[in-house]
This record gives sequence, C-alpha cells and structure tokens, in this order.
Amino acid sequence: MNPYLVAPGIRFDNYVFGEPRRLTEVAIPKCAGVLAILIRDPNWAPKSFQPLCFREFGNNPQATLPPGDAIRLARISQADELFVSVLALPFSTAGQRREILDELIRAYNPCCQTVGPPLFQNDLVHKLDELEKKNEEQTIQVRLLLDSIHRLFGPQAEPRRRTIGFLPEPAATN
Repeated sequence: MNPYLVAPGIRFDNYVFGEPRRLTEVAIPKCAGVLAILIRDPNWAPKSFQPLCFREFGNNPQATLPPGDAIRLARISQADELFVSVLALPFSTAGQRREILDELIRAYNPCCQTVGPPLFQNDLVHKLDELEKKNEEQTIQVRLLLDSIHRLFGPQAEPRRRTIGFLPEPAATN
C-alpha cells in the first residue's frame, strides 16, 4: 500500500486519533481527551488495529493507565502487542468526552466493554418506552375528547319519523 495515501493517525468513526504507539511507550497528554486501546488485527483496514476499549481521561491525567485496566488487558494479550492511540480534546467538558466515548462504544462494540447488553439496545428500549408512554397519553386524550363531545351533545333521542302526506285518522271508539 502506498504510504502517501494513508492519513497520519487512525480514524474511529468521525474522530482522528493519533498514530498508535505501544502501551509501554505511550505518553498521555496533559490535556483532556479520549484514548483507544488497540491490538493488531490483520482483518481491520486501512490500519490493522482493532479497538479493545475506549477510555476518557481528564486534565492532568496519570502518566499510565489505571492498574485495573492494565491487568485486565494483560490477560487478553501480551503487553507488547497492545497499542494506545490518543484523541486530545483540550477544551472539552466531561459531558462532551463522555458523549464521544459512548458514540465510539456503540459504533465499535469493543470486546472489553461488552458487559451487559450493548448500549444501542438500551437506547432502543428507552425509545420504545417513550413511544409507548406517548401513545398511552394520546389514547387518553382521544377518549377524554370523545367523552366531552358525548356530554356536550347529550344522548341522541331517536329522530322523529317524518311522514309524507296525510296521516290516517285514529279509529273512532263507540
């Protein structure tokens, strides 16, 4: 592959992370951002790195990963095979970083973050609950409207039968 055609860094969704570096060589920037922990996978293209997990980090982060993450990832593979790519977001809020993190997790479903049902299923369940609630409210409103119309006009008396022509005289009683 022509090295001039490949952009520097690695792209996940709409975000361009820095060039992947070995876990042992990574230097996390002093600003806030999101990082991706990767492993080599020849099935991924254009760069052969598969994300294992995405993490958010705030201002003045620790120089290394939290010990729990490092131990969990070491079980998956050798530390030499793990890579880290950083997306620096210097003027971002924690909410913005969390939104990006959730978006990346939904898009790539990394193996270290698949505890429980995937995020998109939770979103669908939440949306379905909202739609059911909205439908229930609209049904109640329609019933109330029909009841008020019924009360306004009252029960309909049977319409009088119109006759055309003369009415027969009642029979005379003697």
